[in-house]
Amino acid sequence: MSANYQWFGQYGDVGSPTTADLGISGNLYNYKTYNDLSNPADYTSYPITAGNNSYDVWLKGHFTGTFNEIQELKYWKSGGSMGAGESLYWGGNGITAYAQPVTGNSTYAATTIPTSSPGSANVSVGGSLAGSLTADGLSDFIVTQLRTTVAAEAGDTETFTFTLTYNEN
Repeated sequence: MSANYQWFGQYGDVGSPTTADLGISGNLYNYKTYNDLSNPADYTSYPITAGNNSYDVWLKGHFTGTFNEIQELKYWKSGGSMGAGESLYWGGNGITAYAQPVTGNSTYAATTIPTSSPGSANVSVGGSLAGSLTADGLSDFIVTQLRTTVAAEAGDTETFTFTLTYNEN
């Protein structure tokens, strides 16, 4: 047997957040100026205007099934080109508690997202990059945010592909 994996998201107010498994592929969420991952298609109602940011997006890896151990989680942007005036930021080490998403520069998504597979784990489990799962469970949070400058081009951004790899024993 092997582990089953899907993206898990949390959104809404910090006092009563909504959680949802988002699936494994396709358009799982869109960056927008509304704190809601439940409807990816509604981004046109909540556009990010040039010089502004999206709400930060709070994700986790959700692992179920039969496995001995999940470890060495690595996250990066594996596809899609940035447009003029656009940048993606992220954080994934030791973010164990959900915080209220913001459209200002997120203190959780504070580093430019990697664009190739990292050489070692960059997403924590149980607060540690050396952490692992031995039963159904979740990684710590992966927080991302799309930021723009006033030079950002009008219209939709490009489509991005994000990858989370892991070792399964």
